[in-house]
Amino acid sequence: MARFSRVFMIALMTVAALAVPVAPAYATYGSNMTVSIDVWGQGVKLSGAYGTIAFDDGNTKYRYSIAMCWQSSYTRPNLYASVNGGARTSLYVGGGTPVTIPQCLYTASLISGEVTPGGTVSNVTLTVDGVRFNPPNSTYHTNSAFYDNPFN
Repeated sequence: MARFSRVFMIALMTVAALAVPVAPAYATYGSNMTVSIDVWGQGVKLSGAYGTIAFDDGNTKYRYSIAMCWQSSYTRPNLYASVNGGARTSLYVGGGTPVTIPQCLYTASLISGEVTPGGTVSNVTLTVDGVRFNPPNSTYHTNSAFYDNPFN
């Protein structure tokens, strides 16, 4: 009887092991795409964003590493992302790691992250803003760049 129990348990464990689903493979990221966005207002460079963006091969997320330059903008610049033409979300509203880059006269702020917005990520539009203050008026300026997911 003990031998039968052992054989039965081994058979049961084998069937159970085959029934457990295999964990899905993790998606990998494609090549980095260059981000280089300048914002100008009335002939003056206000702000900019410089770095990289990459998409995962599962079409569900993207990552970025971008240095934000606050050059002559009256207010701190913002960086927004729009996935598939949808609503803009903030990626940068201040903070980050101080870095020196050639595109900026002053110290820039390096920000990095991974975004999983839900659903398929076909493309991302990055938008940078800046404000030109020329007393007594100020004008709001933006510039954008479009990044297409190469995996779809």
